[in-house]
Amino acid sequence: MRTLGIIVATAIVTALATSVAWVMLYERADREVEPAVEVPSSPAPVTPPEVEMQPDDMVFAADGDDLEGLIARRLTVPIAGYDISGLAETAERLPTTDGLPFAAVEGTPVVAVDDGVLIKFYDSEAGGTAIYQFDPTETWVYVYERLGSRAAAVEEGESVRRGQVIGTVGATENEGQAAGFRFRVERLKPGGNWWNSEPVPAYPAFAFR
Repeated sequence: MRTLGIIVATAIVTALATSVAWVMLYERADREVEPAVEVPSSPAPVTPPEVEMQPDDMVFAADGDDLEGLIARRLTVPIAGYDISGLAETAERLPTTDGLPFAAVEGTPVVAVDDGVLIKFYDSEAGGTAIYQFDPTETWVYVYERLGSRAAAVEEGESVRRGQVIGTVGATENEGQAAGFRFRVERLKPGGNWWNSEPVPAYPAFAFR
């Protein structure tokens, strides 16, 4: 009986020792395992900064009473050698819709004030013989009215260069007045039709001289 007790005790001690050994072995193995590598998360999307437009980056668009675009065209005086100094007072006195009267001898050549296209030839009682011209940007329409005649070398729809003769000065309608013709500038409205435009002061386009 005593021998049996010794055998049982020995078995229990051996089992406990074995369990302790296994526990220690697992703990050591856990310590030797390298820590897991942390995978970085995807970076948050970066919002590009807003870029402020500078004046040089913008395309000029004329609106309201802003005539900078017209003044920048630096129009050629439609009659060579004409003294425009006296036109300032006339321009202030006359309605914009009347344009500028250029007094000159009947038959004096009238030249294109800018490059562009002779978009329309038109004759009426109010304006007499007239030519409508678009500027190269199709922002402005130049109107030459009360001409004596159109130049034989120009045709409706044809391109012209500034300084090119397009007509002649007409006769006066009133006795005692000098012969001359009338020049107007208008801003084209959406659609770009020669007959759908808004009169603007013409004198500033020549006043840089």
